[in-house]
Formats: sequence, C-alpha cells, structure tokens
Amino acid sequence: MKTIPKTVILISLLLTAGCAAWRHKPMNPYFINPREVELKITYTLQNVEACDTNTVTLYEFSEEPVSRVMQKKSTKPILLLYIARQREYPNQQNVEYISIDPAPRQIISKDIDGNEIEFWDFSDRIQNGGDIVITRHFRFKAYETAFRIDPANVDVYEDTPENRYYTRTQQFIELTPEVIQLSREIIGKEKNPYLQARAIYQWCVENIEYVYPPDRGIQRSLPRRTGDCGEYSLIFAALCRAAGIPARVANGHWCCKAKQNYHVWNEFYLPNYGWIPADATDGRINKLTPGILAGNDDPFYFFGNLDSGRFISSKGTSIQLYPSPPWHEWGLADTNNNPIFFQTAATVYANCKIAQQRTKVEIIKGDDILW
Repeated sequence: MKTIPKTVILISLLLTAGCAAWRHKPMNPYFINPREVELKITYTLQNVEACDTNTVTLYEFSEEPVSRVMQKKSTKPILLLYIARQREYPNQQNVEYISIDPAPRQIISKDIDGNEIEFWDFSDRIQNGGDIVITRHFRFKAYETAFRIDPANVDVYEDTPENRYYTRTQQFIELTPEVIQLSREIIGKEKNPYLQARAIYQWCVENIEYVYPPDRGIQRSLPRRTGDCGEYSLIFAALCRAAGIPARVANGHWCCKAKQNYHVWNEFYLPNYGWIPADATDGRINKLTPGILAGNDDPFYFFGNLDSGRFISSKGTSIQLYPSPPWHEWGLADTNNNPIFFQTAATVYANCKIAQQRTKVEIIKGDDILW
C-alpha cells in the first residue's frame, strides 16, 4: 500500500476546511470587467415663452407632463430645473465632472436613497422664443456586477427604519390586499428571502408582457399584466415589499453600442450581502428574444447580476425635489406628485410655456459592443 505524504494530507485537510467555511461565509459581490465611460448630456428647453396661467406643471423628461392648480398664484414666470446627479455606486465608480455649463445654483442631497440633485432657477432668463441649454460633461468607470449568493448565508431582517422604509406602501407601489395575496401565492411556503425574491423575479419574467403604458402604477399595470421597464420595476418592488423584502427602483440610462435609451430596474436587500440587482424586463427579453442582451440568453442572468452598459442617475420612486418651490405645496410625503422615475431631469414651471424639452446623451468614450 502506497503511503500518502503528510504534507499532501495537511493540504487536503486545509482545502476541505476552507471549502466548508466558504459554504457558510457570505461571498462579497464581484465588480468585474471595468470600462471607461465618458458622457456629454445636453438638456434643451426650446422656445420658452412667458404666459399667464393658474397652474404649475411638472415635466419629467422621460414621462408625460403633469399640471395642477397652484396653491398660491404666482404673478411672475417661474422655471426651475432639477437634474439627477450621477454619483458613486459600487458598480459606478470614479465619477468625475469635467464641466457643467451653466453651473447649478445648488447641489442638494437629503433623501434616504442618497440621491444628489443639481438645481437651477431660470425664472429670470425667460425670453420669448428663446432656448435654454444645459450641458453636463462627466466620466466614470462602469463595472459589471456579479453576485454569488448562498441562500444559507442570508440572515434575518432586523426591524430598522431603513427596512421599514423599503417595505412601506407608497404611491405607485401600493401594497393592496390583492398585491399581498399575489405575493403569498408566488412565494408559497418558501421562507428564504433570496429564494422568495427569485420566485417573484421569475413570475415577473413569465407573466408581464412588455407594453409601454398610458398611465403609471401597479394598480393599473398589475391587473392587466403589462408594462414597460418602469412598470416591471414597480411590480417587482411591490411584490417583494409585500413579502417583507426591502426593495427599490434604480433609474438610469443605457450607454453602450447596443442601447442608448432610458431604463429602470430593481434592487432588493439581503442581510450579509447588501443591495442585489434584478432586472425582470431584461430577463424577459433574454427569454423571448435571445442574443440581444448580456447573459448568454439566460433569463436569470439579470437576477443578482448586471451588465456594465448602463449608468445610474437616481434610486427610488416619487423622488423628492429640493429646494421645494415655496409658492406650491409639494410636500415630502409619498403622494407628492414628484418625479416617478428621476432618470435624468425634471422642470417645474408656471406662467410660461416650453415648446419642447429634450435630452441628448452623447457617448464620447465607452460606445462598446458588450454582447
């Protein structure tokens, strides 16, 4: 019988112990395949003219304008601009602003999501028929996100203000009895939050048809089982929150060779791991139309993983605008009629009209073929 050297036995024991420990130790997320991205975003308010109105209008650049009667009538034209400032995240690092022209009056960060808002007051610059143009030039390093999660390492949720905040009912993500019941049906007897979220993700991929909606909110999109990326995200967040899983929306824009449009996806929170990405919209695309997105056609690639072909502008829904106009009671509640998805910018204006408001994203560096 051949004798095994003691050094080989020792190495074998160490490897075995290490593997056993690894199975019970959370793995940190991988942020891999970094790429340099440089963008120039131009916001144009075209043909701005003064006029007399008794309404104030909120126009989120990616959504339809919403008008309402002013609480206190303003006699002067008012035009405020809010832009979501791209900031540091684990998959969006080394953010550097090369220029912002004209410079914002303020940069504000107050909400729990850590959003940063650039603010301009153009009320004194309204000229009949004139344009207002803002150009922002910045660069950052984009990473692909690749979580490796062991469900056994997911800890229990603590009763914290943050967890309560991300499991609350709010405008467009109402936790109605129907939503709670559907969430229970989807997760069944599963108790593990990671596997519960995976079941909800799979349900969204398999049951929601991609249709651009005429109106927003899960009370409309969930019964009809249709929606765009924004509605997918609202539905996923609501079903997770109904199960007690903290969840939120991530708002941004594609910035790669394949796609260059607005996009919305999700994040859900797991103890011991942090915020986990989930993009059921792209999961469904991989399922129905293989070959046009990352993930080698796997619908579950976008559950726990994320490509590097996008940038983040804000997180959350009903983003609170600061400074809030003193002549209109926006308030800071969830039903404040603030931007639903603050993907790039929003204007608040009264006693003036704007012919067109548009955003142009120019990829100076990073126009890569990623998949």
